[in-house]
Formats: sequence, C-alpha cells, structure tokens
Amino acid sequence: MRSFVKHSHWLKLFLIASLAFLATGCSAEKPVSTMNQKVVITSISPLADLIKNVGGESIQVINLVPTGSDPHTYEPTPEAVRQVTGAKLFFANGVGQETYLEKLITNSQNKDLRTVILADGLEILGIDDHDSDHEEEGTHDEAEVHREGDGHDHSQGNPHLWLDVKNAQHYVKSIRDALIETYPQDQEIFKTNAENYLRELEALDQWIQEQILTIPQENRDLIVYHDAWVYYTERYGLTVLRPVVHGDESEPSAKDYAQLIELIKEHQVKAIFGEVGFNTKLVLQLAQETGIKVVEDLYNDTLGVTPETDSYIGIMKHNTTAIVTALK
Repeated sequence: MRSFVKHSHWLKLFLIASLAFLATGCSAEKPVSTMNQKVVITSISPLADLIKNVGGESIQVINLVPTGSDPHTYEPTPEAVRQVTGAKLFFANGVGQETYLEKLITNSQNKDLRTVILADGLEILGIDDHDSDHEEEGTHDEAEVHREGDGHDHSQGNPHLWLDVKNAQHYVKSIRDALIETYPQDQEIFKTNAENYLRELEALDQWIQEQILTIPQENRDLIVYHDAWVYYTERYGLTVLRPVVHGDESEPSAKDYAQLIELIKEHQVKAIFGEVGFNTKLVLQLAQETGIKVVEDLYNDTLGVTPETDSYIGIMKHNTTAIVTALK
C-alpha cells in the first residue's frame, strides 16, 4: 500500500511538471518582445533599417516588400493587410513608391493608422515631363541623355531619394518626430538613437564623397540598368548618361540599344551597373559587346542578406566601393 501511495505521489509530481512545461512552451511560441513592442509598418527594407535605428528595441518594424524583391511589382497579401490592421504608423516613402498604399489602408480598416510620407519637404528630381512624341521620333537631346527611366511611371518624380545620405538624414528626423508623437513615453530613447544615428550618417556621407573624389574626373560617367541613381549621382558628382531600360518599355528597342553602344564608346564609359532584384541579361550583353566592366549587384530598393549588405549604411558602402572600383 505504501508503495502505491509513493508511486501516486511521484505520478502527480510528474503530471504537474509536464503541465508546467507545456504552458511554458506555448507561451514561448510568441516572443515576449513582440507582445510589448509597438508595431510600425513600412514598404521596403532600406526604410525599415532607418526606422529600426531610431526606434531601437522599443518598436517592431515590418517591411511589407520582402528583402531581395522588386517593389515595383509588389502586391499586398492578406498577411500584409492583417499586419497593417495592428499598427499605428505606416512610414511610406511617397513619390509613387507605394502605389498600393491607399487600397491597403482601406482594406485594413485601421482608422487609427497614421501615414507618414518620408519624402515630404524634400526636392523631387526626375519628374517625367518629356514629350513622348519626340521619343518616338528618336530625338535624344542633352536633357534626355541625363533623364533616367525604368519602365515605371515616374510622373510624380524619381522616388529613390534615400540614396542621397542627406535625404536619408531628413527621413530619420521625420521618423524620430513621428515616433515621439505616437509613443511619447519613449521619446528620450528615440531622441538619443536618432542623434547617434545621424552622426553615423554624417560620417557615411563624408566617406562617400571622399571615395568618389578618387575617381578621375573623366571616368565619372556611367550606364545603369534602371532609374534609381539620380539622387546619388547628383549628390556625389557622377553622371548617369542613360539607363538601359527607359520610358515605358520593358527592354530597349533595337535603335535604343544601338544608341547605348554608341554612347558608351563616345564617352569611353568604364563600366555598366546592374542591380539586385532586376534581370542582368542586358547589362551583361552590353558589357560583352562593348568590352567594359560590369557590376551586377548594386542595391537600391532592397537590402542584402550578408552582414555587409543587411543595413542601409552597409549597402551604401557596398555600392560606393563597387562604383569606385569599376570606374577607376
């Protein structure tokens, strides 16, 4: 009888321990950090990194467009709608970058969501006021040579403002102010993080300028695949002669392709640049036919997945190093 009672006692202890383990396991499926954090949404991973550097561990940042994907073709999923439903802030780039935004917010039925347009207050470059009739006639004056286009609607202007670090600093200040207004209890954290990060970005801007200055002046012309570099080149003293893809075409016509080759030879262009998330076939073909260097992996709309490219500062350093190396 004593043996049976003793056995029952240990059985009860085992059952209690098992239940405690199961309860702990279930709660572990949802990290404590996500329960306590404030959720904010943005579109692309470079913007998400800017937000993380200001918000720190106080917030959870979700970028809707997966890292490595093309935001021009992104369509919100039901999961994206659910995520927006639970957020108080949506940081949008603006300038036509998030064409899906209005529909997404409507579908989320989140009346408390505040949308912050990060490009507000900045000068917008590349507004497409080109006369398409001239393009059909094949006239390419000097203004068009410097006009970029990537097969997407840029009637609002070029959206890639963050590739100028000064613009990225403007974004950081807007992020800081919006977070403070929405979550005033953490304002000291946001202020300190923003101040530290702005200093890092100031150093980055200076570093990029110094690196570009090492390129001989006559070598500072380049050909890029698509319209992303107008702010970068304007800030740092380079010239995009022409993109491979421009206007509303998915690929250049035979005539445009021949003009690209002529332009490369005329300006003695040293390199052509492709980008992560875009097909590099034409870039490689042009490089082969003209004998110039090719760089396939510049980053603009997305971060990378390596330790060197998984942050905004990382991709800016990667891009600059690749450009300088190819053009010297």
